[in-house]
Parts: sequence; structure tokens; C-alpha cells
Amino acid sequence: MGMREYERRGGRGRTIVAFTLGAAIGSAIALLFAPASGQATRRRIAMRLRNAQRTVGRRLDQTRRKLLLKAEHARAAATDWVAQHVSNGNGRRHRPVHHV
Repeated sequence: MGMREYERRGGRGRTIVAFTLGAAIGSAIALLFAPASGQATRRRIAMRLRNAQRTVGRRLDQTRRKLLLKAEHARAAATDWVAQHVSNGNGRRHRPVHHV
């Protein structure tokens, strides 16, 4: 992946986060100004906060799994590159070590 593609993906991620955060803040403000009792409004806010917390938790877990997978791919690629390009001191190349 090139630098520009990486930057574009990062831009999309920031846009999604900003949109989600804006939607959450807008929802909270709308609830505060909605014609309802204080108790009902507090319940709605608490429910929306719990839902947002679950959503953020799921997205963080997905991101963590993706990063771990990318790190494993990068490690494997680096190991293969070293095995192909670096001699072990006696003129022979290292043999690739593949981890499961």
C-alpha cells in the first residue's frame, strides 16, 4: 500500500469518527431540548450512551484485530525479505522461517 492510499484511508477514518461523534453530540443535545420529563430524558441519554459505548467497543475490537493481522503480515514479509537478502556470514542466505 502506497503512502497516498494510506493517507486516503486515514482521511476516511477520521471523517467517519468525526461524523459519528457529531451525530452522538447532536443526539444528546436534541434529547436535552426535547419536551419530556427529566427522568425520561436521563433514561434516554443513558440508553444512548450505553449503545454508543457498545458500538465504540466493537469498533475498537475490530481495529485491534485488523492491526494485529497487519503486524503479523509485516513481520512475515520482513522475515522473508531478510532471508532472501542477508547472508549468514558464510556466503549462504538464511532459509526463510515460516511461523504458524
